[in-house]
Amino acid sequence: MSDQPAVAYTPTAKALHWTVVLLVTIQFVTALAMPDIGPHTQPDTWISLHFSFGVLILAVMTARLIHRLMYPVPLEASQAPEWERFVALLAHRLFYLILLVGPLLGWASASAHRLNVSLFGLVTLPSIAAPKARWALIAGDVHATAMWVLLALVGLHAAAALYHHVVRHDGTLKRMLPTE
Repeated sequence: MSDQPAVAYTPTAKALHWTVVLLVTIQFVTALAMPDIGPHTQPDTWISLHFSFGVLILAVMTARLIHRLMYPVPLEASQAPEWERFVALLAHRLFYLILLVGPLLGWASASAHRLNVSLFGLVTLPSIAAPKARWALIAGDVHATAMWVLLALVGLHAAAALYHHVVRHDGTLKRMLPTE
């Protein structure tokens, strides 16, 4: 672990970032393709894939958080206005919160609906809520809302990266590109 934050992201940080981007994209596709989950839902391929990729997101985000704590990187250019630095920090913290807590909320909801969560059918995870547990059913609603917030954050994040690249020309986007 270094004493000074790095100016650029490490290759590991970049790999974890782009892996999460891919996994979240897959998650939104599976979420749109799978049926609504209710009291009589039978697991199908889309639901199983959604659960599996949720588990992967939780694992990769945990690794990403640990890596981030070991190798901190400033989020913003020092010349950015205060409000921009605040919004960047808030957005990144919300990303971590949603991408770490969101899968747990979905897992709790699946448990309450008596649906097994597994990793591609290889490893079945234990239920984390009792069947029909009220808190876990509410967790499913919170999960769905959090994912819409995540989608809005992704749009804001992409727009900010493009703004920095096209308008500001300050190298912010290049710090996370895999080829830089």
